[in-house]
Amino acid sequence: MRRVDNSMWSRYARFSVLTAGFALAVAACGGGSASLSSTGTSGGGYGSSGGSALAPQAPSSQQNPGSSVSGGSQSQSAPAANNAAPAPAAPGNAAPNGAKPAAGLPVPPPGTVPAPPLPGQPHPAPPASGANFASDVGVTANSITFGAINLASATRSLGPVVSEPTQKITGAALTYINNRGGINGRKLQLLTCDDGGDVTRARACYEKLKTQVFAFLPAETFLTDVIHPALAQDHVPFMSWGWFQSEYTDPYMFPCHANGIREASALAKWVAENKHPKTVGIMYLNVSEDIAAKDTATKTLSQYGIKVVQNISMEWDSPDESQHVLSMRVANPDAIFTFTWAAPLAKFFRDAGGQNWSPPLGYWSNHVTTDPGFGPVWGDYIRDHDAGITSFLIPEPWQEPVSPGNLLWEQVTKQYSGYDVAGLHFKYAMGHHISQAAFVCAIALPQMIGPLGANVTRTAFMQQLEAHQYDTGMGVVLKWPHGDHGQYPYSFNKEYIYQWITSPDGGWEEKHLYPDPLYQ
Repeated sequence: MRRVDNSMWSRYARFSVLTAGFALAVAACGGGSASLSSTGTSGGGYGSSGGSALAPQAPSSQQNPGSSVSGGSQSQSAPAANNAAPAPAAPGNAAPNGAKPAAGLPVPPPGTVPAPPLPGQPHPAPPASGANFASDVGVTANSITFGAINLASATRSLGPVVSEPTQKITGAALTYINNRGGINGRKLQLLTCDDGGDVTRARACYEKLKTQVFAFLPAETFLTDVIHPALAQDHVPFMSWGWFQSEYTDPYMFPCHANGIREASALAKWVAENKHPKTVGIMYLNVSEDIAAKDTATKTLSQYGIKVVQNISMEWDSPDESQHVLSMRVANPDAIFTFTWAAPLAKFFRDAGGQNWSPPLGYWSNHVTTDPGFGPVWGDYIRDHDAGITSFLIPEPWQEPVSPGNLLWEQVTKQYSGYDVAGLHFKYAMGHHISQAAFVCAIALPQMIGPLGANVTRTAFMQQLEAHQYDTGMGVVLKWPHGDHGQYPYSFNKEYIYQWITSPDGGWEEKHLYPDPLYQ
């Protein structure tokens, strides 16, 4: 994993890697780049003694104070309406007879902390507490500082379009909280360090930030599989992106997204029971986690008598995937599973489109579900060819009502982050599935930290997370039971599958397929 230029990728891209005029506010951060965002508004906030909740402030033409990026114009207009007509049917199991499904959200268990309130709704009453003080690392009487480590500069591995949306929506979530008064009078700040997709740089980022931040928020970094001994030594809470299985067994890590191995099991079972292929191919990233996902899917499929006729290992930044397309064509599977990274998969799709070939039952992927604004990354080929499993419900208002958590995601996008980043224009909300993970954990910080009052400590924060469950409003109730943060049934026992289709305006859209897959 190394930082390289993007010349090999440029022939595939239909977008500019970096938006014109876009600049990071940088400072030295262990070889990466860090940017500090700080916000401050007056008025009562979550857990404060001041009166009613503040409505979000209207966007201005000035720099967004809560974003970890600066410079460049942002669109603050609402996304284009897309309710004129339903999108065309795509292969898969839609809700019967086109009827709107039931709410579809799991009923939160008793004692679950409700989803964060929408603008204008009341927030929880404050706990009885004394004056704020510098109670722990990253905490002052007036602020709490969080950290994030990402791979935004890993251009050849699609780092900008992967990490910049997550960084932007995380900053926007903190701005939303700050504009409602912060947490017990403390405003939230974000320090971001770019590791370029390199674990050595990521370790340097961690060492730099660990003495400045109270806790880490989710972002895309491979550090989360190897930093466990340091967290145990330093006692730093780390809310993570959930990709690696080891994140669930680390008492200092609190994954905000499903694990890929469990997703592979749920997806393989769903495809076996609903699409009935006789043969499949599997493409996987050449890392231990996705190798294990491939093995898990193979085992699950074998229980249904489904034969794997081709396995293809992919690399983070392979320059060409045409030979892999040829290999799959020769094997001729009924369907293809993909447990891989965005960059090689996007190249494969474009090369497969160039060869005018696809498997009869399509592609079934992990983590391809995103806002339709990511369509240009995948290209036209993905429409009606690929469906992906994902941790959260996503906004697709043409098919079914938008869930409360996604309404809030859309609201924060509209008012604070805008719809544009890294050459992409989002249709509903800023980001993708990991952006959702970062958003739901960031936006819930008042519910997580507010009850601690003035004495906010890392230990108390982790105890609070393990003792309560948090409704994301996106179909997931987050819980991290003490002793094993992934014990069954874990937060993402139920997930969702969406099919890429063509929208009425000729662009990209996604369609919810039923039934929802379960991990068992």
